Amino acid sequence: MLESAAASNDAWQALLAAELSPQRALEFGRRIESGELDASGIVAHRSLSAIEAQRCASAAPVKPALESGIQFIGRDQYPEYLAQGASPPPGLFCWGDWSVTHEPTVAIVGTRGASTYGKAVATKFAEALARAGVTIVSGGALGIDAAAHKGAMAAGGKTVAVLAGGVDKVYPAVHGGLFRSIRDSGCLVSQFAVGARPNAYKFLVRNGLIAALSQVTLLIEAPMRSGALRTAHAANDLGRQVLIVPANIDNLNFAGSHALIRDGATLVDHPDQVLEVLGLVSVPERRQVANITGPAQLILENLTIEPKSVEKIVEITGLDPSTVLSELTMLEIEGVAMREDRGYIARL
Repeated sequence: MLESAAASNDAWQALLAAELSPQRALEFGRRIESGELDASGIVAHRSLSAIEAQRCASAAPVKPALESGIQFIGRDQYPEYLAQGASPPPGLFCWGDWSVTHEPTVAIVGTRGASTYGKAVATKFAEALARAGVTIVSGGALGIDAAAHKGAMAAGGKTVAVLAGGVDKVYPAVHGGLFRSIRDSGCLVSQFAVGARPNAYKFLVRNGLIAALSQVTLLIEAPMRSGALRTAHAANDLGRQVLIVPANIDNLNFAGSHALIRDGATLVDHPDQVLEVLGLVSVPERRQVANITGPAQLILENLTIEPKSVEKIVEITGLDPSTVLSELTMLEIEGVAMREDRGYIARL
């Protein structure tokens, strides 16, 4: 029995490595499920092109990955919203807790080159939705994706990162720590073979899977040319609701977002509006903010969503640098200020 399972896993690894069209992949998947095809049979199959066969043959056995905690997810384990898709993948690899995909799911997506405002909004929405029991789905990328994942985990919630390479491949490299945290608070998911490296085509496929795994797609910040727009269009094609967070009309980083609003997507400006679509109610944040007075109050009154350096805060408030640094630390702990690359902002 164990040998049969190992052979089946190797067959799925070979199939996902081939990167076939959805229809062909599903047919091969059915034959693996029936026991008709094993890994060697897939590699040698006459219908495969030379490139597809080469991909299969180069796929390493999946046993070491399974021993590290990676698991294969068959179609019988898909949540309803994924199974209902037009062309659900024949199988997936998952690293972490797959069960979180069976909870209410919202995709939070946006540009890698996100503004401070966009990242703050993504964090705010992810925290509020996660507190209400929603699993946050995103793509594990820089910018909006990272803010969404971190926001969900900061609220003690669940999050899923859908990847454009194997679940064992960290991309971007700086997200090694983030991916480990996501595995502990949800899971990493990919419809590509273990060991597969990301490329441009796979990101397009990844965007479609994000939409298919999510009941609702929330677009935070997207210029006119953005992979996040493809996720939104994929969600629309599936008949799923697409919600958009607006910004200043002269901000080109939101030009794609605003275009979707003109085309009929729904504008939202508060997490409760997303929960209403899902038929859920908000859960108040439990953190109790102490009464802020004195220097801390003066600093907070001068913080906005535009980052201010410590030097600028010293200049505006007239406080000495050591006091400003000390009070900023306390404001961060209280959760009313956030530190960004270019300085400090008020938390939304």
